[in-house]
Amino acid sequence: MQEVIQQAIESVMTLLLVGLLGFYFERKGLAGPKVKEFLPILVVRAALPLYLFSTTVRDLTKEEVPGIIANAAVAAVSVGLTLGLALLVYKIFKISKKRRGIFCVAFTFSNTMFIGLPVNLALFGDQALPHVISYFFFNSLGFWTIGNYVMSLDVPGRPAGILSRATLKRLFSPPLVGFFLGLLVIQFGVPLPMFIAKAASSIGAITTPVAIMYIGMGLADLSRSAFKLEKDLVLMAIGRFLICPLVTITSCFVFGLSTPATQVFLVQSSLPVVASCSILAGYYRSDTTFAVMVVSITTLMSIITIPIFRIITSFL
Repeated sequence: MQEVIQQAIESVMTLLLVGLLGFYFERKGLAGPKVKEFLPILVVRAALPLYLFSTTVRDLTKEEVPGIIANAAVAAVSVGLTLGLALLVYKIFKISKKRRGIFCVAFTFSNTMFIGLPVNLALFGDQALPHVISYFFFNSLGFWTIGNYVMSLDVPGRPAGILSRATLKRLFSPPLVGFFLGLLVIQFGVPLPMFIAKAASSIGAITTPVAIMYIGMGLADLSRSAFKLEKDLVLMAIGRFLICPLVTITSCFVFGLSTPATQVFLVQSSLPVVASCSILAGYYRSDTTFAVMVVSITTLMSIITIPIFRIITSFL
């Protein structure tokens, strides 16, 4: 038990130190707006897809692919149930209609790749990758379809379609394409030239530090006024860090997922709100201030919650 607690603290402290470097750069004005604009592009369009591609080719086998698909179905059940509970809480506690979609999305969907991947790799090692992908797949699918539709209801007018051309384009994001290309390589036994494998691995290796530094920069922009507690924020946090993980772990037990998969799913479900929530809020011109607050505050709270959930996973 003591070793697990020490590992959890050390893993989070490692990420915290990297994040503090980004925090320092931002506070000192050393990064600049162009750097902050470039870093997520670097991660999402290059480093992360190449990391998923190289790691999939290196660490996965044909036999593991059906398991990833089956586990994704369990993630679909847990995410669907959580969204239903979010809508129920919204009605019972009379959340503002302008925040309805933001509240339900924040309650249900976590940042399973940009934060989830580096956190789970730090906590469980590379063997966590297939389970990270399983949860990420439906979390992303659900967010860009159902989540997108629910958030479009926050403002008057015609709601967005659940499946549209723009939605499908977002679903096939570079990280998911990188993963699928890796699956094709292992499925058909395509020999990968060593120079390609090394280049993909080298670029992919920057994913975690760059992603965590960027998060540190974002936290540096927060003002004290952003931390004003209110009913909607408290209910959202309860959903994000308590109800969603509880529904997820129950689903894992009911469907008999393996212990490693259950551990990763639990951590994935307890992570901060998906960052694209604030982007969609701006797109639909709903309560963008509330959207930025839920993303930023849950990201900051995760410094405490991640070690707690890692300790919980040791009992599974």
